[in-house]
Amino acid sequence: MSSTLSFAIHARLFQLLLTSLDFWKMSTHFFNTSLVNHTKFKELQKDLGLFASELVQLSNTRWACQVNSIKALLNNISAVLATLEATNTPIAKGILSKLSKPKTVYMLIMFSQLLGITEGLHRYLQGERLDMGKAVEYKMSVVDTLSKLRTEAATEEIFEKAMDICGSYNIQIPQGARHKQKRLEGFVLESSCGATPNLTSSAEFRYEIFFPCLDRMLQELADRFSGAGQKIMEGIQACNPSSSTFLSEGALKPIVAHYHVMIKPEELVVAKNFMKRKMEKEDICDITTAFHLLDEDMFPTLKVIFRIALTIPVSSCSCERSFSALRHLHMWLRRTMGQERLNDLAILSIEKEYLDNVDPENVIDRFAKLKPRRYNLMLLQ
Repeated sequence: MSSTLSFAIHARLFQLLLTSLDFWKMSTHFFNTSLVNHTKFKELQKDLGLFASELVQLSNTRWACQVNSIKALLNNISAVLATLEATNTPIAKGILSKLSKPKTVYMLIMFSQLLGITEGLHRYLQGERLDMGKAVEYKMSVVDTLSKLRTEAATEEIFEKAMDICGSYNIQIPQGARHKQKRLEGFVLESSCGATPNLTSSAEFRYEIFFPCLDRMLQELADRFSGAGQKIMEGIQACNPSSSTFLSEGALKPIVAHYHVMIKPEELVVAKNFMKRKMEKEDICDITTAFHLLDEDMFPTLKVIFRIALTIPVSSCSCERSFSALRHLHMWLRRTMGQERLNDLAILSIEKEYLDNVDPENVIDRFAKLKPRRYNLMLLQ
């Protein structure tokens, strides 16, 4: 559920990002696969006094990489433009023409701000320990932050930043209407020919680019937290001690009805008084702490509800990360690898956090003592 939500938040924005910045994969391929281009880029980066860093490729699966990719380009845009201008190849000229457009620069600034706001929520939704009660609060905070950007002042700030970058690198705003293409009479067209109007003012950028992206983003957030799911999440929120609806009978009704749990009003009243006394003595800030305080014999129904609230947010992100790990392990150079070895390497890669705590010396000593060997693997003290 959490990974689907995270996908929906960024899916529409990512489609627009790829449509407008379709040169991005070509750009990273241009700089990262060619040793000559990469060396020239690093030299210009050093000459311009920029911090040594690499361009990050856009990922179709790891959504958090999007904001990192955009920030990497913005931080190194002077070195990127200088490298492209110094390279006399058709690919470099094509990338330079795409990058040297006010619309592209504006969208880089816009996406950097929008994706930067949702970056924290995205990381939290993909975490292994996810509290859906807190996720709802974080989501509302993100929605409030995004809604406040739908003003002329906020869009004007983005426009001014984009124009400052354009002025620094002599990127001119096109004047007048775009030259219309010839009408294709006698042909059936199933899509547009790619002709888009020139944007010349802050208002045009605001209404043609920023507001549609922002509105779609807010709509996706609202759709994913609506209907039956919204009611269930309100019930989960009622299990959160920091919520104003904590142990409210009305807020718990949707989750109780959905999972066919019979709650006793008397048990709920006693639980409220019990938790109130506990909160006066200690800090109870999350659902897990409250769950451990409830005794199963004293509060059997509430124990079941809290267990459901803690079970629902289980994420599939760990499973999805295993697929990403296999792409790096089972590459074309290792096609003849057996299944057993692949499983062992995958476990080492996926569970790297635990592997870092293992002492290599102990592993070597254990391997050396498994059976008698022709060569002595133990070093003499």
